[in-house]
Amino acid sequence: MTKFLDSHQLLCKKQHGFSRGRSCVTNLLETLENQTKALDEGFGLDIVYLDYRKAFDSVPHQRLIEKLKGFGINGKLLQWLESFLTSRTMSVMLSGTFSQLLEVLTGVPQGSVLGPLLFLLFVNELPSWIISDMKMFADDTKVWCRINNKDRKKTATPYKKT
Repeated sequence: MTKFLDSHQLLCKKQHGFSRGRSCVTNLLETLENQTKALDEGFGLDIVYLDYRKAFDSVPHQRLIEKLKGFGINGKLLQWLESFLTSRTMSVMLSGTFSQLLEVLTGVPQGSVLGPLLFLLFVNELPSWIISDMKMFADDTKVWCRINNKDRKKTATPYKKT
């Protein structure tokens, strides 16, 4: 699956998490270079840091499966991924007694090699919604725009107008 994604260049270049040739270090270095350049050119910066709460747990299975189809993943691989994600159950134990089994409708299994990749595919389109500079590492995102210090006007709007 990673070969397919790489060969078709389907993963967003702003994403550094769990991607070949990209890492936490490349994310930080590229961010530092971009922001330092803006400051050297006399601009200020507005920066927003996002960290999605329980991000890996909140991915809706059916929406993820639709996104996988959009990436061109189909056939037996899609069937296997759907089987991997769906028909999972959970229960809670309290004082030695288990609750009823409940179907799990969201989340990518953590601790697996596949879970992080599925999460990246789920959030892959985020940069297409945001005009400002940004870098992502899995569920951590930095968004920034230059500010003209002379008149305090933003040089970019952070979101695309719909």
